[in-house]
Amino acid sequence: MSDTLSDVLNLMRFSGCVYFLRDFAPPWGMRMPDGPFAQFHMVVRGQCWLRSKQTQRLLSSGDIVILPHGTAHELLDDPATVPVPGPSVLAAHRNGRPLFQDGHGDAPSMRLLCGHFAFDRDFKHPLAAELPELIHIRDMTGDQPDWFEAATRLLIRESDADLPGAATVVDRLAEVLFIQVLRAHLLQTRPTRGFLAAICDPHLGRALHKIHAEATRDLTLAEIARAAGMSRSNLAFRFKTLVGETPITYLTRWRLLQAQELLRTSTRSLPDIAHQVGYRSQAAFSRAFKRTFAQSPGTYRRTMRPAE
Repeated sequence: MSDTLSDVLNLMRFSGCVYFLRDFAPPWGMRMPDGPFAQFHMVVRGQCWLRSKQTQRLLSSGDIVILPHGTAHELLDDPATVPVPGPSVLAAHRNGRPLFQDGHGDAPSMRLLCGHFAFDRDFKHPLAAELPELIHIRDMTGDQPDWFEAATRLLIRESDADLPGAATVVDRLAEVLFIQVLRAHLLQTRPTRGFLAAICDPHLGRALHKIHAEATRDLTLAEIARAAGMSRSNLAFRFKTLVGETPITYLTRWRLLQAQELLRTSTRSLPDIAHQVGYRSQAAFSRAFKRTFAQSPGTYRRTMRPAE
């Protein structure tokens, strides 16, 4: 069965990157500015403070936080510590002179795994808009299912290893971690509105599966409603309430997002792309694309793939 969430993450051009796994001895602090990446931090051992404009909270061993919109934040051993700019910490690590390693006193060091997730910020899908400013999963090794602990332990082990291909393995594991954290976030928050709420809804989840699996067909509302086990009126109302648009509008959006990816990554002709995503004519495809993205498919392709 098609995995709706995986379909969306694939089109978001999602990728992961790990910066470092380090022991930090107090006093220490890092200040990360607003940026284009969804930064994440995993407390492998010890405690630290996370501070942003929205929150100040203590993170403990086993916690993981993700800031999906790249919000500025600080990580500190103590709220009174003056932080060092994050890029300086990363540069020192890359130059073989990591900071915060020679602390004084009896305070134990803490271990921190840091990295980021990148995805297409122009991806016009409901999921991209509804991700919160902060996702915080407490004690990932405690109440989370076994696969969560297995994935994070493997990520930590590979990050600490000096083996061929370790960096590639770590980055791929980081991508798995994002999906696991998103699943844990769903279990923890149980959203009642939005795309994530829709894929967890037994009826709307089937409707979304139908749309994703058969997007190239001219699906009708009646066909989607039958797959969902709902009447057309109930499906239309509930889908729009949760997702923010009708099933047919979402079907069009999903087709055009796939077309965007083909325009960006392939050399196929516009008629071929139009046919592949479910349009019977290039003209109908071009009208729909321009209506949604405010530019023609040809203009979009030239913008994304400028001539060398």
